[in-house]
Amino acid sequence: MAWLTIEEAAQLLRVKVSWLYDRTRRNAVPHTKLGKYLRFDAGELTEWAKSFHQDGRGRGAARGPVSVSENRH
Repeated sequence: MAWLTIEEAAQLLRVKVSWLYDRTRRNAVPHTKLGKYLRFDAGELTEWAKSFHQDGRGRGAARGPVSVSENRH
């Protein structure tokens, strides 16, 4: 288990430290509080971030491909 400081975690996620502090206050991001210190498990944080991955296909992607003739009128 590799523990990250808040600065290291923010750098890993490529977000501002203030954004990460806000999310930890809301318990929206996995973290551990050791007294006054926040720590983040690198693997857990990476898996959490992957849960937000989107494939870019948008709404209705399960309908299947749309032909060019249907899409252009």
